[in-house]
Amino acid sequence: MSLSLSPAGISPAPSLTLARSIAQGVDELNQMSAFDLFRTQMETGSSEAKVDAMKRLPVVAYAMGISPVSSDLLPYLQQIALQQPPMDDELLLLMAKQLQTFVPALLSKPSQILDLLPIVERLAAVEETVVRNEAVVLMNHLCAHLITSAPLDSSVVSTLVSMAKRLVGADWFTAKVSAAGMLPELYTLTKHSELAYLYKELCMDETPMVRRAAAQFLGQFLETLGGKDKAIDLIPVFQQLCKDEQDSVRMLAISSMANVGPNYGKVPEWTKEIFLPLLKDGSTDTSWRVRHNLAKNFSDVATNLGFQGNSKYASDQALVMACFVSVLTDAEAEVRAAAVGHYARMVHWGGSALFTSYLMPLLPSLADDVVMEVRSKTALAIMDSSEGGTLEDSLIVQTFGPLLESFLQDEFQEVQLQVLGNLHKLSHLLNGMNGVVSSILNMSKATNWRVREGVAKLLPHLAEARGLDFFANVLLEPAWLVLLLDPVACVRSACVSGMSVLVGVAGQDWMVEHILPQHVRIYNHAASGSYLIRITILQAHAETAFACQVGNAAAGGGTLWNDTVLQLLRGLQDKVANVRMVAAQGLKKVVTADDPVQVAVVQAQIMPALEKRMAEEEDPDCRQACSEAIAAVPKK
Repeated sequence: MSLSLSPAGISPAPSLTLARSIAQGVDELNQMSAFDLFRTQMETGSSEAKVDAMKRLPVVAYAMGISPVSSDLLPYLQQIALQQPPMDDELLLLMAKQLQTFVPALLSKPSQILDLLPIVERLAAVEETVVRNEAVVLMNHLCAHLITSAPLDSSVVSTLVSMAKRLVGADWFTAKVSAAGMLPELYTLTKHSELAYLYKELCMDETPMVRRAAAQFLGQFLETLGGKDKAIDLIPVFQQLCKDEQDSVRMLAISSMANVGPNYGKVPEWTKEIFLPLLKDGSTDTSWRVRHNLAKNFSDVATNLGFQGNSKYASDQALVMACFVSVLTDAEAEVRAAAVGHYARMVHWGGSALFTSYLMPLLPSLADDVVMEVRSKTALAIMDSSEGGTLEDSLIVQTFGPLLESFLQDEFQEVQLQVLGNLHKLSHLLNGMNGVVSSILNMSKATNWRVREGVAKLLPHLAEARGLDFFANVLLEPAWLVLLLDPVACVRSACVSGMSVLVGVAGQDWMVEHILPQHVRIYNHAASGSYLIRITILQAHAETAFACQVGNAAAGGGTLWNDTVLQLLRGLQDKVANVRMVAAQGLKKVVTADDPVQVAVVQAQIMPALEKRMAEEEDPDCRQACSEAIAAVPKK
């Protein structure tokens, strides 16, 4: 069998389980076909052997070929899937997963794919939930490939609709639950009107498990219908599900408005009448689980209402924001945490006016919430709210500045890291946030290395915001150089990764005057000390040189590229092999330069140095790095 035909790209290892599970001798096994071998192993009394065989089902199928799969393998799989007593759930689950590899590689025609339906129907009705879920995945996978053959023959559509009818009309709830997950894709494929009536039956089923499944996929089904005219029959049952006595049904039904798509929002007077009351009721539901699930999907629900940007529905948009305020101030911490995750999107959805009226007053209480997760998500929400131009800069500085100071002094590092990891989004406003900058400087000495890493990533952005004099006088000695020598590699790497930003902000002349001498001094001081420091400095040189050659306008014109390349060449002579290897890796970055002057340096200095190093080098990793650097030089 060709390796390219195997689902995973390679054939599995020889099976000891297979060898131990069958009694036939070597000669007899050599003469057995792939299908006979599979069937023999499946008919042994060993559960382990059957599992092993089912895992190898795609290999068997690809070895057999297209025609034998349809004529021999599928009938056999159908037989064992329908057998009584049924196979173990583990085998059924594996079968559902492995059959997905058959389509479209082996079974591509609609008539061939339909041969799998009896197996899908059987798997969809088993008791075990994970098997049924995989059966739904399998059926939707088949639909996705059948749609490429559209328009389908009427007999194919009839077969699919008949299967859906049998599942929906089954005596036991398991098949109905599976049908709920299949019907959206089946309707997308067939556009058969009868499927909407079948879904309505599921929504009205007396069994809570079925109604729960119908509520879970209701939004997807409404989306496939495409608009209010085709959904008119489902709306009453949708409203009924949102008021169901079971909170597990209500929570799924109300949040399904997040999945209905934008088509319904094109008719906001309709969503105002149908969806808005459901949103209002959901935000004040007596069950915290309903409020929690709505909070997890709130911004998507709001977007699908279609009120945004339409002054005619300004009062309705304000009502939606009031509902959001309700879940933001919920008594349950889980609800508040879920809602805060949508804070930024709701800021952009509502605009500056609604933010000022509804959301801004809540920030102090959210930033002071007793639950760490709420504070952490609030910190991230503030950063994301500041992007996109929705809020004016003056409002951001005035409102968010004091809160950011509070977050940076939070007792939990997770809250601090949310600010540090995203503060670059506000770098252009840091000039007006003196308290925030002071807090960042204090955190450069934090005991938690992740906090120090976050500070290291921010320092170049502070240079951009506060100016180069501020960086040179306030940040360079106590923060930048200290973090560059940090005992934790990730912190040092954060400084290295910021070199390109610093070059872009400062320009070559300033870097040559203020930064390069400090780096060279550190390297010289570490010549007889830690080789890790020398590695960090060489990595910084490489990052700096690369930033000079990528056409950064602020970096143009200067000797910085030449100066850093000389330092990398110096690293090739280091006494420690790891340092020499890093120097060669750094040179690999710079040999791709296309500036004529830099190309001349590559040919006259870098290439001879690499070739000499390679000839003298004993360490294989270092030789490999030199070889890769030489290979990276553009061919003339």
